[in-house]
Amino acid sequence: MMLYVRCAVLLSVLVSSIAFAQSGTIEEQFRNAVTAQERGDFAAAVREYRELLRANPNLVDARANLAASLVHLGQFDEAVAEYRTALKQDPTNKDIRLNLALAFYKKGDLSQAAIELDSLLKTEPGNTRFATLLADCYSRMGDDTKAIALLKPLQADHPEDLDLDYVLGSAFIRSGKTDEGVPLLERVGREGNSADAYLLAGSALFKQDEKSRAVDDLQAAARLNPNLPGLATQLGIAKEGSGDAEGAEQDLRKAVQLNPTDFEATVHLGGVLYSQRKLDEARVYIEKALALKPDSLFALYEMALLESAAGQDEAAVSALERVERGEPDWLDPHVRLAALYYKVKRPADGLRERQIVDKLTAEQQKQGPTPPVR
Repeated sequence: MMLYVRCAVLLSVLVSSIAFAQSGTIEEQFRNAVTAQERGDFAAAVREYRELLRANPNLVDARANLAASLVHLGQFDEAVAEYRTALKQDPTNKDIRLNLALAFYKKGDLSQAAIELDSLLKTEPGNTRFATLLADCYSRMGDDTKAIALLKPLQADHPEDLDLDYVLGSAFIRSGKTDEGVPLLERVGREGNSADAYLLAGSALFKQDEKSRAVDDLQAAARLNPNLPGLATQLGIAKEGSGDAEGAEQDLRKAVQLNPTDFEATVHLGGVLYSQRKLDEARVYIEKALALKPDSLFALYEMALLESAAGQDEAAVSALERVERGEPDWLDPHVRLAALYYKVKRPADGLRERQIVDKLTAEQQKQGPTPPVR
C-alpha cells in the first residue's frame, strides 16, 4: 500500500500455505494459476483457480487468489463472495480479511471497507497499515475529524510511515489545519518523491497566502511529475498571485492544452492575458470560461474589465451590477462600479458605491478581505 504515490491498493497473492500432499496435479494447477496472476493475465488465472476449486473446494489460498484476480477484472461482487467463503473456511486469516476490505475499497464501498478494517484494527490496535486505510476511508466519506483522531496518536511513534503522514496531512488540510498538515505532506513529497503530496501542500499554502512557499512546493511537484492532473493549473495560479505573469501564462496555457474544459485554468489565463493587455486573446478565454461556468461571478467580473477596457462602459456596468448582486461583500467590483457610474453620468449611483467602498474597506481592515467567488 503506497497511498502517497496514488498507486492502486494491492491485494496480496497467497502462495505459501497449501500443503500439496495429495497430488502433483493440484500443485501444478495452483502454480499455473499463480503464474498467470503474477504476469497480469487475470482472466486466465480465474479460469485456472475455478477449475482447481471445482475439484478441491477447500483450498483457501486458491479461493483467496481467485477473489484477488476477480478484483483486478473489476468483478467486485463475485470477489467479495469468494473472500467471504474463504473466511468461513479460515476465520482468523487476517490477510484474507484485509483483502476483503481492499476489495470493498476498490469497489468504492467505503462503509463496508471501514467495517472490515475496524474489525482488523481491533485485533491489532497498533497496526498502522490497518489504521491508515481505515482513516483514509473515513476521510473519503467526509469525516476528516475521525481520521485525525485515529492517526494523530500514532504519528509520533511512526515518523517513517509516509502513508500515515499523507492521509493525516491531507485530513489536517481539509479540516483547515494547514500548519499541521503541510509539514507532513512536504515530508512525504521530499522523502517519498511524491508529486501529489507537494501539490496538496502547495495548494494549501497558496490559500493561506504563503505564495512563495506555495510556488516552491508546486515546482517541486512539477519536477517529479510535470503532467500531474491539476498541477499546471495550480502552479499557474500561484505564479499569477506572485506577480510572475509570464510564468503563469506558460503554465496556464499548458493546463488548458491538457484539459480544455479546465475552468480555473481558462478563467485565470484570461485574467493574466488581460493584465498583459492582450485584450483580444483574453476575451477568447474569458468567454470560454463563462461558457464552461455561466454562473461564475469571477469570470463575469473579468468580462466587465474587458468591456471597460474596450470602452463599452454600459456593458461593463451591467456585468458589474450582476457581480455586486451575487457577491455584495466583494470590494473590487464596487470600486470599479463607482468609477464607471461617474463615467456614464450616474453620479448618485457613483456616490452610493463610494459609500459602500468606504464601509467595506473599514470592515476588511478589521477582519481581512473576502475572497472573490470563482
